[in-house]
Order: sequence, then C-alpha cells, then structure tokens
Amino acid sequence: MYRFLSIVLFSNLIFSQSFFPDNKVQKMNNVNVNLHKLTSEITFVSFWATWCIPCIKEIDKLNEFIGDYKSVSVILVNEDRPGNKAKVKSFVRSKKYPISDTYHIVFDNNQKLSRQFNAQPIPLTLLLKNNKVVYRKRGFKLGDEIEIKSELQRIIDE
Repeated sequence: MYRFLSIVLFSNLIFSQSFFPDNKVQKMNNVNVNLHKLTSEITFVSFWATWCIPCIKEIDKLNEFIGDYKSVSVILVNEDRPGNKAKVKSFVRSKKYPISDTYHIVFDNNQKLSRQFNAQPIPLTLLLKNNKVVYRKRGFKLGDEIEIKSELQRIIDE
C-alpha cells in the first residue's frame, strides 16, 4: 500500500504543471489563440466535458458567483472528442454560459494541455495567479463551490 501511494504521489509531482502554459487552443468561434491571451492576473480554469455531470454542476455553481469577480478570467477547457464540437457549441448555447472577453470556452484539440496537467479524471479545477497554479482540485460535489469561492477570495486578497 505504501509503495502504491508513493508511486501516485510521485507521478502527480512529475505530471502536474506549476505554470499554465501558453499553448494554442481553439475558441468557440473557431479562432486559434494562445492561452495567455485569455488569462488575467487571476484566472479560474476547469477541464470539463458535456457528458460529465460533476463538471456541469461545477460550472453552474461557478456561474452563480463569478460575475461578482470582474477581474477574474474564466477558461473552460473542453474535453469532449474533437468531432463533437457542434454538440459542445449547442450545449453551451442551451446552458447560456456567459461567454465574453473574460469568460472563454476552448477546445484542447490535441489533448496536449490535458496531458500536461494530467487532467483525467475531470473536472480538474485550477486557480492561477499570474499564470502560476496556486490551487488545484480534482472532482466536484455540491458544496465544493464554497471552498473554491473562498480560495478565489483568498488569492485576490493576497
């Protein structure tokens, strides 16, 4: 058991990024952009998919309070298969996600970003400050939004 835990912890250290890379991704409008053009001093990032119920619950809860944080950027990295872009776009429109200059949904077409962050299973939530990962959470259950909001406020207050 100890050996297994050591391997898991070691692999998390190796496969987890400390800084958010400037990878090229595709936005919902099919425009390719480098990630750093979408970040701000403080950025909320979530790896998600339309089929992931905890992901959708997390985004729904995020959308209830993120408007209170005008200086925070949101990047939702979609993990659906590349062939499902039309389905994702339709889903986002039906949910009325507030896409704007600070709220982005992007496609990680080659899964490079997902591999860099060892993003499976999803959701994987990151809070960034100046593109450095300062908070990381895997999974979501109702009530976790309180912790996320608290961490976001703590990072803003630093």
